[in-house]
Amino acid sequence: MRLRNLLEELQQAQLKIEKLVYGGHGIAHHENKTYFVSDVAEGELIDALIRPGKKRKGVRWAKLDKVIEANIAQRINPKCSHVLECGGCSYQHLSHNAQIEIKEKILTEIFQNEISLSPSIKSPVEFNYRNKCEFTFGEDKNGKMQLGLHPAGKFFEVLDLNECHLLPELTWNILCKIKELVSASELGAFKDLKDIGFWATITVRYSSSHDHALLIWKVKDPHEPKLMEISEKLMQEFPQIKGVMARPTPRGELVKLLGIDTLLQSVGEIDLVYGAENFFQVNTHVLPLFMNQVTEMVREINPDTLYDLFAGVGAIGLYIAKAIPSLKLVIGAESDELACKMADFNAELNSIENYKSNFLNLYKGKWSSFLKSNNSANEAAQPAFGAKTCIIVDPPRAGLTPKTIQEIITLNPADLIYVSCNPTTQKRDIDDFKKAGYKMQSLQLVDMFPQTMHLEAISHLCK
Repeated sequence: MRLRNLLEELQQAQLKIEKLVYGGHGIAHHENKTYFVSDVAEGELIDALIRPGKKRKGVRWAKLDKVIEANIAQRINPKCSHVLECGGCSYQHLSHNAQIEIKEKILTEIFQNEISLSPSIKSPVEFNYRNKCEFTFGEDKNGKMQLGLHPAGKFFEVLDLNECHLLPELTWNILCKIKELVSASELGAFKDLKDIGFWATITVRYSSSHDHALLIWKVKDPHEPKLMEISEKLMQEFPQIKGVMARPTPRGELVKLLGIDTLLQSVGEIDLVYGAENFFQVNTHVLPLFMNQVTEMVREINPDTLYDLFAGVGAIGLYIAKAIPSLKLVIGAESDELACKMADFNAELNSIENYKSNFLNLYKGKWSSFLKSNNSANEAAQPAFGAKTCIIVDPPRAGLTPKTIQEIITLNPADLIYVSCNPTTQKRDIDDFKKAGYKMQSLQLVDMFPQTMHLEAISHLCK
């Protein structure tokens, strides 16, 4: 009865897609109502199924039924059979150039046409680039093991994937073997609500420069003998797997089962070691182009001291320190203590002497005074502030906290480079910096996430 009522409630309407907005949806208006529609292109005329009475945050959702007039300049045939169900590749029905063009328009609109965009940094590859994935185990109604992703908006369901073109070939082959071995294990998929079963998730991390991989299981018990047995079989079949770890679900400490717990990734002239759970950019194919751009910005600014906040394992700061040896000091700061240790290790690995990492809680004050008084190129010198100081920030998607912004303003850098994978929080934070006297000098799209709605952006601010 419920399904019948739902079907009766759906109505067919003809919609004209006005533009695509951040989130991967097209926007259209019908009878003075606003609708979001997925899997469409700008200017297309479509038949859609709508529910006129239901809305969320002032917007109603429609489902594409048929494309009447296609945007042939942008629309292509998707590569993946799961594209309409998965929700991960919101733009796979669009050409790569069209995706970049749309993201440029979205970025410009979010920043309210405040500044003309610099030329975008295009990823040299559009598929098989993602160096990290987390797949979830599930079971169908017959108890058959599933391995895949949660469909959009359906966290308690698992879409059993037969293909994923964002992943490198090695990663996909490992996942296929994992599904085969886990299916034969007689240990079921973990069910959160019932707290039963064993297999929860599997994360595969991949180094494109060395063709190495790490596996991180999330399971009911990391000490289960069958888990070790399966892990050993995987390392035997895939010698590229250099280490296997496991974490109990729903929470607990990471346990090293086999091999090592780090990967080595080369980016341009530097080698970077990072741990199983450290942040690292997912597209290492475009990463050198991105790093080169930030480096040239710093070279043009020509500071004495460079601060790299939310530095992670030191990727950006170390890359710049290597490329610009005349920099007196590059100071990294990070809230993850293990990442800080990795950054110092990476500095030593690359023989970079003008880099120093600091373990600080960047989300709270007062860390600016610590940076001022506890970092120097030598015992006698203190880092400069103001006219010859540049700060790079690359925060998580949530952006900066008000306290973090205030601490950065206290440091009073002449130049600020803000890197972000979330343009909405980036715009919010930049508006706060503008109140402190900063002006935006440039804004640039980085094509870090082809096929998806996500984007990376670099902005340069100065006083």
